[in-house]
Amino acid sequence: MTSKQYNYSGWTAFSIATLLLLQGTMAMSAQAANASKSGHRVLMIEMTPALCNLQPTRSRMRQCLEGYSLTVSGLDMGYGERCGRGSEPRITPLQLKVVNRIMPDTTVRTQAWQRYGACSPLSSSNYFRQITNYAGALKLPNELNTGNSYTVLKSRFIGQMTSLNSGMTPASVDLICQSGTQRQMILTDVHVCYEGSEFGNCHNVVDNCGSKFVISGGK
Repeated sequence: MTSKQYNYSGWTAFSIATLLLLQGTMAMSAQAANASKSGHRVLMIEMTPALCNLQPTRSRMRQCLEGYSLTVSGLDMGYGERCGRGSEPRITPLQLKVVNRIMPDTTVRTQAWQRYGACSPLSSSNYFRQITNYAGALKLPNELNTGNSYTVLKSRFIGQMTSLNSGMTPASVDLICQSGTQRQMILTDVHVCYEGSEFGNCHNVVDNCGSKFVISGGK
């Protein structure tokens, strides 16, 4: 099935913007730098067209309205969850321009910070810099960028992921699906797991997509 071309420019152009940002003067504290070098991390990527179609309550979110192919929903730093207690992340305007490319919705950013970032020793600025660092280095299969819908074999998709990313193994990726109207499993989330700055094994794996699933390009 063919549909309109979805906006993927935010993700591909993002790594360049990250390099520019990292050349700035916003340095990590010693504590934050040490935290970034070790520990289990999970980068959570959402398949935006699929979730926009499957969950009507999302229809007014920016990524749905503007046709993003995928977005980041958060980074689990492994320090626990839900420590934010209503706190709002503080991000400079310059950094926000970069973060907006992969996390365009204000509510998503706030929830990610309150649920995961606030539990870590990182400031909100450094937490979102961790997200942009991981996302900027990650390579994803082309099927996620065409605006078309595909049925793909899980083995093929995972094989592409591991081929594109040096050091990644099948255990580094957790695929999450929801059942569609025709009882097809539709890919909604890709979790990529790290140990510090290197790929690691995923814990608490969902892996419910079966042997094949649909990558949705939209309606």
